[in-house]
Formats: sequence, C-alpha cells, structure tokens
Amino acid sequence: MDYKFVVGLLVGVAVGALLMALFAPQQPAATQQQTTTQQACPTSVDAVKKRGKLVVGTSADWPPYEYVENGKVVGIDIEIARRIAERLGVSLEVRDMKFSALIEAVKRGDVDIVIADMSITPDRERQVLFSIPYQADSSVVIARKGSQIKSVEDLKGRAVGVQVGTVQESWAEKTLGNYSKIVRYDKVYPYMVEALRKGDLDAIVVGGVVGKAIVSRFPEFEPVYSLGVRYSAVAMPLCAYDLKIEVDAVIYDMLQTGEMERLISAWIEKWLYS
Repeated sequence: MDYKFVVGLLVGVAVGALLMALFAPQQPAATQQQTTTQQACPTSVDAVKKRGKLVVGTSADWPPYEYVENGKVVGIDIEIARRIAERLGVSLEVRDMKFSALIEAVKRGDVDIVIADMSITPDRERQVLFSIPYQADSSVVIARKGSQIKSVEDLKGRAVGVQVGTVQESWAEKTLGNYSKIVRYDKVYPYMVEALRKGDLDAIVVGGVVGKAIVSRFPEFEPVYSLGVRYSAVAMPLCAYDLKIEVDAVIYDMLQTGEMERLISAWIEKWLYS
C-alpha cells in the first residue's frame, strides 16, 4: 500500500474522530444511584494522590489502542492515561486483564479508571461513570479477500469472531445469533486475527480504527461491512465525580489542541510499520 495513502487515511480517521468527539452529545443526567449518596468515594482524586499512583485497567490486545511491546503495555489509550496521571501528579500503573473483566474491576475499586477503547452504552452507563468521549469510531466486519462476504446476509452459516464483553459481541448476538456461529475470544490480537488467517473464522468484527490497522498490516484481509458510530471514553466508578472532572479536562485539552489527532495518527503508523 502506498505510504502517502496510508498516512492520509490515518490523518482522515483522526480528524473525523476529533470533530465527532468535540460535537458528541452530552452525557445523560446523573442517575438516581449517582445522586443518592455524597459519601467519600474510595476512587477520588485525593485517594489517588495519597497513594501516589493512578491504577489503570485495560485489555492489551487491541492495537494500536493497547498492546504489548517488549514486555510493556503501550498504545493510544496508555498515552492518554499517562497524561491523566501527569495532571494528577502521580505515577501510572497499568493492569492488563480480559476486556470482559474491566467493568467489574473498576466497580470493585481494583483499578481507578478503565481505558480500553470502551464504547459508551446505556448498560455500561448504569454501572460506571464515563468521561467525555475522546474518540468517535464505527465497528467493521473484516473477511479474507475473495470470501464473497459483502453484507450481513452473507454471514449466514458462517463462523464470526468477536471479543467477549464488547459492543461488537452484542451486535453479533442480536444480528447474527440466529443463523451464524459466533466464536468468542478473550483476545483479539493475535488470537482472533490468526484464526481468520488460518480459515477457522470466516469473518471478525472489530472497532473501525483497529480494523483499518489490521487490514493495512495484513493485506489478505478486507473490510466488508461497516456498522454505526460509537463513542469511546474513560470509565470510572459511579461516585468518582471529582476524578471525572480531571479526566475530562485532559481529554478536552487534547482534542482542542489537536494532540489527540496527532497521537492517534502516530500510534496507528507506529503499529503498521513496526
């Protein structure tokens, strides 16, 4: 693939995400559960500062947002988390776990925040407090070239891979559950990608930016179907209002200054050409 075309694609994705995130709809008003108590929150700014570190939960199998390189978790989301920790004046600790375990981890207080390209959904909003969106994206169905899969109807009777606990899994269950074989994975990369390469899967469903990166890295794949827009945000405990203010400020500044756009482009390019 031509280098300039790839760079243009990446910048276009980043600009689109920037604009859509800036004009994303406001979050719903606080739920009754959020407003019935004003007691001290164990995941407060003061608690994080007293501890001296921000504990972040993620699932490091979703490049270029989070993945393991030379034994360390790196990526777009980790850089955003690093900026949040810098604003709070603390160090950063990253805990890698299954995506499906992240919501419960932040609810229990095992981690202070979750950042894992996590989409805002009504069900999740009942369980955690979300920051303002830092990314607007879609989801995409990817198949091997020559598969003849061009639409949802073409997935009938096919094996489709999804990651457990994601909006892509929810979409597959609702849309494909009656006539396709849905195969669930804890890790997208490399396991789900390798299953598609080997022919164990006919298609996979992933986030749009992740899908573009995978298709560019593996030219034997192609995107065949795109789903609707979704918004990615940082998740915190429902009580962590003061922490949300600090996280929102970091994201807002990164969007306003163009740093988010540059960060996304740089990390996609880094992963593609590593």
